[in-house]
Amino acid sequence: AWMTLETGVLWLSHLLSGHGLAYVVESDKDIVAYAEAFYDNEFPPLGKHLYVSQIIVNESCGDEVHHQLADAILQDARGVGRLTVSYPQYDTALATYYRKYFGANEIIRLKRHSLNAQTGQSFYKTRDHHDDDSHQIEGWEMSIGRWTSPRMLWETEWTEHWTAINEITARKKHRLHINAAGHEAIVCYHQQLYNARAADVYCWSPKKLSSQLIVAIRDWGHRAGYRTLILALPDDYAKLLPAETTAEPHYQVIAGVKV
Repeated sequence: AWMTLETGVLWLSHLLSGHGLAYVVESDKDIVAYAEAFYDNEFPPLGKHLYVSQIIVNESCGDEVHHQLADAILQDARGVGRLTVSYPQYDTALATYYRKYFGANEIIRLKRHSLNAQTGQSFYKTRDHHDDDSHQIEGWEMSIGRWTSPRMLWETEWTEHWTAINEITARKKHRLHINAAGHEAIVCYHQQLYNARAADVYCWSPKKLSSQLIVAIRDWGHRAGYRTLILALPDDYAKLLPAETTAEPHYQVIAGVKV
């Protein structure tokens, strides 16, 4: 969101309106560190937690600033009992950073999977769903697309911030409520930047992922004109995908610590 001063102001205003947390460390009136975090409430094993989405610290700062920032975030995390972070499996430096300053250790892993959008033999209903109130997903699971945290992705993928920026709105985004054989879910398809026939899929639901919902998601994606759908899933849910699915080689790690 911090592409320009103007977009940064819009995003910071959104966070400070109760949709997230922003942390700033100052030294002699200069900003030396910044972080963002989001409160989440989802299925076990994570439950209620505070997710740290990004941390930026001036390279000239020493350990003291890192600890000040971490302590402020951990203080807020104590209100819900757990703090979480995420990082690519291969980023050992970031994993070490989160262990050092937060004590975070791996909880779950996910991979992105590519599968064909295609018609399926399934009964489901859809309707457009533009309500962006995050209370809708309170206590739900983000069964597809949970690359960071359900709340962060809701605020960045579901909520509209950049309707005046043509380069962003040129990428199609479909927001739906799907009922697949009694399995209700809120689903977002976001057209990829460099492949107009592919879409990233995000799904929030009060139930665990089912094969009926996957069939409905593939079918609707095909009807919308997509050839490929990208689904980020933990290994347990990846077993529900068809055999021809292609998985990326690297995992995304969700780590955390009880506080």
